[in-house]
Amino acid sequence: MDAKTHSIVIMWAGVIDAGAMADQDNIRMFQSVGVDDVPAIIGQLDFSTISAVISAPGIAAETRRLIPVPLVIAYPNYIDILETVKYAEARRTLENKKIALILHEDNRIDEGRLRHFINRTIDLFTYRTKADMRLVFERLARHDYALVVGGPTAVGMAAGFDLDAVQLVYREQALQDAVEKTREILSLMDKEIRQRERLDAIIDIIPEGLLETDAAGTIGLCNKRALEMLGLSRDQVLGANVCQLLGDPTWEKVYGQDAVQVDTLFTYKRNSFFSTRQPIQEGGRTIGSVGTLQEAAKIQGMESKFRLQRSRGLVARYTFDDIVCESPIMREIVERTKIYTRCDTTILIEGETGTGKEIFAQSIHNASARKHGPFVAINCAALPDTLLESELMGYDEGAFTGARKGGKTGLFEQAHKGTIFLDEINQLSPSLQSKLLRIVQEKTVRHVGGESVIPVDVRIITATNENLKGKIAAQTFRSDLYYRINVLNITLPPLRERRADIPVLLRHFARKLAGGGRDVERHAEAMHALVRDYDWPGNIRELQNFVERYLVLCERVDRLDRYFFHEFQRAAHPAPLPADATLVQVPLGTLDDMQRELIEAVVARCDGNKSKAAQLMNISRNTLHQRMKGRTEKRGR
Repeated sequence: MDAKTHSIVIMWAGVIDAGAMADQDNIRMFQSVGVDDVPAIIGQLDFSTISAVISAPGIAAETRRLIPVPLVIAYPNYIDILETVKYAEARRTLENKKIALILHEDNRIDEGRLRHFINRTIDLFTYRTKADMRLVFERLARHDYALVVGGPTAVGMAAGFDLDAVQLVYREQALQDAVEKTREILSLMDKEIRQRERLDAIIDIIPEGLLETDAAGTIGLCNKRALEMLGLSRDQVLGANVCQLLGDPTWEKVYGQDAVQVDTLFTYKRNSFFSTRQPIQEGGRTIGSVGTLQEAAKIQGMESKFRLQRSRGLVARYTFDDIVCESPIMREIVERTKIYTRCDTTILIEGETGTGKEIFAQSIHNASARKHGPFVAINCAALPDTLLESELMGYDEGAFTGARKGGKTGLFEQAHKGTIFLDEINQLSPSLQSKLLRIVQEKTVRHVGGESVIPVDVRIITATNENLKGKIAAQTFRSDLYYRINVLNITLPPLRERRADIPVLLRHFARKLAGGGRDVERHAEAMHALVRDYDWPGNIRELQNFVERYLVLCERVDRLDRYFFHEFQRAAHPAPLPADATLVQVPLGTLDDMQRELIEAVVARCDGNKSKAAQLMNISRNTLHQRMKGRTEKRGR
């Protein structure tokens, strides 16, 4: 409220010529108000429209007791008293008798200063109560006083003692000064109220409960969240002792002993809470305390949700700092990939199994503007087509037999405002390739069994361990989808083409798996000497597994000789194949049967090493496994 709109009531004990002030709309004035008049005047006022009351000191105590708004006291000054005395002398014959000045004891008047301006004796008498004033008049009646000067109560009592009396007359300026003072006070109060309302609004939006106490532990401030947690009203909390209210005596150490308590666990009404508290200090001394409240169940729920998101792959763990390399080709690839993080364009990552495609995808996400959004990863070869479609697109309730009640959100929706990583996209069926193309083009998805179109804001990163151009030529992969996902491209070289990184990776995994220590370098050198000529068909994944096996068996030299040396020597220097090794014969049959027979023959020729067989046939190990599995299932039927 603006100070100019404040309504002020003046209850004046004296008489004043204040015509100009009385004309002001926001001021209501009562003159010659004695103590006995106060209750009746206050009883007729509507304080819902009144901001403050101004009164003289003599009626201040009674007025303050009855009003619900601020009270401002206006004191008479020397000029008001002197003019009143001069006015009385001009109209009375006082001869040489004395004048008695009767004022409330709160007035700051020195009778000695008055005597310099009055040609007669003037004595000051003070009182606090009406009974005190009566005792003053009993004294005055026994002495020779020609005149009594005071407020309306004193003038009325003087008549009972047969004493001549005149009521104090105030200048308009005195009252005007009191009004201005009152308006200044109200303006400051308005400012304080606005600041308090702003503070209350701020603390009320804090998601944690908040309690503040004074140095005795009495609660002076709380927010809505604290009231909701405790199930109490504001009146029940404010003014209560915090230890007694919460049933937790340990809080006293904060405001009593300057202790800081972090994540203190306590129970209130069978509910568990965590509370962090610290003292409030001013000028080197503790004047109170402040503490937050958090529901333990909510924290547990948030942790479970976080763990669930991580388990679903909704959080990217790796960054570019996790990519270990020294070879120039890998350093150039990393630097180029960092440029890709500045935009939202689709990316295709190509590389053999185990070359680190997902680490690059997660690093891109964590370095991009989407890093605070979800990171959703799925292997397209891990699920059958029907299940993969429902996972990617989601489905509505009743879409198919066994569909979850209420339906399910698809992975594209879960990745909204984040990144989705589609690994082994080369394994997508033509039907799913068509649907993925529409998502890439339109940025919308449609639930299985649903009719509505759902917009999604995701960055799409795909990966393949096969040559997609070869699949396009074989008409097993859509060319239009290929050019949509291959706007930006990353080709990760196999480990055999970046041998400078092998010693670095050996040391990195040895340090990581062994927990550091002085033997890391020795182990890394020994491992490198053991596999110096090995081609690592499984790439970085195979190398990491090798380091782990080595560290398990490194204390047994004979086992190292048996399980490592000979194995990797054979792999690095395979025995020459017989003359007919390049020929494989399979019986005539359907194309699928001949394909499966061919795969089994190649695996057998590679001594059961499926990775080597897959590399020889330029297909992924997962594709080889799926086609061999189909052979087994057919035999079972």
